[in-house]
Amino acid sequence: MNSRKLVEVFLPVLVSLFLLPHFVFAEEPAQPIIEINVQGIIDSVNGMFSGLSEAIVGVPQAVLDSFFGFIKVGFVSFVNPLFVVMKALILYNVDVFNYEGYWLTIVSIISCFYLLLFLVVGLRFLLGSYDAVQRLKAKEWFKNAVLLVIAVNASLLLYSLVLLLGSGTAMVLWSSELEQFLILNDLNALNLIWLVIVAIFAFLAMITLIVRQIFLIISVMLFPIAVFFYFIPPLKSGGLALLNLIFAFVFMQVMDVIILIGVSIFSVEFAFLPFIELISLSAGFLFMFLANLWLMFFAVMKALNIKVDVIQTVKTVGSVAAMAA
Repeated sequence: MNSRKLVEVFLPVLVSLFLLPHFVFAEEPAQPIIEINVQGIIDSVNGMFSGLSEAIVGVPQAVLDSFFGFIKVGFVSFVNPLFVVMKALILYNVDVFNYEGYWLTIVSIISCFYLLLFLVVGLRFLLGSYDAVQRLKAKEWFKNAVLLVIAVNASLLLYSLVLLLGSGTAMVLWSSELEQFLILNDLNALNLIWLVIVAIFAFLAMITLIVRQIFLIISVMLFPIAVFFYFIPPLKSGGLALLNLIFAFVFMQVMDVIILIGVSIFSVEFAFLPFIELISLSAGFLFMFLANLWLMFFAVMKALNIKVDVIQTVKTVGSVAAMAA
């Protein structure tokens, strides 16, 4: 009985001792090993912040480039149409027949002096019939009077022919190379400062061309007056000065085309220089502006400095009027 109790007590203990190592020393399942590249993470973070800082630093430069690019496009959009207008002002002249009404008014006023002029011629024949020199002068007056009547009445046609001669000469000199020279296409090759200078000088030159066109319109009325003065001996110098003034304004366009041809050839010869096209255009328009201004001033001053024998003219007209009375 006692042995049975001992077995019942120690049997569970023995079984436990037999099974205990299996529980204590059982192999645990293998865990996956995760390797972390700390240096790679640091490098990635540094590269990200470096690119971000470069982008932030480059923002003002990008804004400036966009701003100047916008201004450059705006100036090109202004300059190219300006060149088109200048080409039209240089090559083409006004249509004088659109102002025929003003011409008729001036011719009608001049025709009022025809009777007085022929009275002077007749009196010269009568008073100089006994003097060979006076008879020659009377014949000269008569010839001038006849030519005056014809020329004054044909002055509109003559003036239109002069304008056609000027524009025709300018068109003959104008070439396709000169046409391409006045077109700005490559924006990347353009310097903004030189582009602004070109725009300023081109605008100044265009002002002189507009003044020229206005004077050509006024000359529709001045031309018959100049012809009238030219065929009256005491007023001939004044008429000649007025005709010289008109011709100077008419053929100014030929001088302008020659200036542009010169600067275009200069641009081709020195094409290896940076911004040579804009520099040549700036010089050409500046020279055109100064040349036109000088020609206008010189022609006007020369016309004003002509001394007309006004006293002799007044005496002649007064004596004729007295004799007619």
